[in-house]
Amino acid sequence: MGQINKGRIASIKGNTARVVPSDAGAKPTANITIPWHLRGDTGKLKKGTAVVYVEFDDATGLLLGRADGEWGAYLPHLTAGTITGAVPDGDVTAAGVSLKGHTHTGAHGETSSPH
Repeated sequence: MGQINKGRIASIKGNTARVVPSDAGAKPTANITIPWHLRGDTGKLKKGTAVVYVEFDDATGLLLGRADGEWGAYLPHLTAGTITGAVPDGDVTAAGVSLKGHTHTGAHGETSSPH
């Protein structure tokens, strides 16, 4: 089982943080994981930042978010890289447009042949 708590960051080391629970007299957590979307400029976490976290019976845990609901001005993006594929003697249709049979209208209204 786990328990969701609120506290303040005591320290950050790599992709983990130690958190001082908001309960009076509670000891800081072991290092708990900071998820990728809260690391660096995205979460702008630092010592003293109020956070919500889950701590499990085995002393592991995960930072769930900032308690103030804020985040940095940076939003990370993911890329899929290059996507390639082959359709021998076939066609691909996207949004109702055939890749093999589509045409283009030229600057003077003429229509190109299918590509």
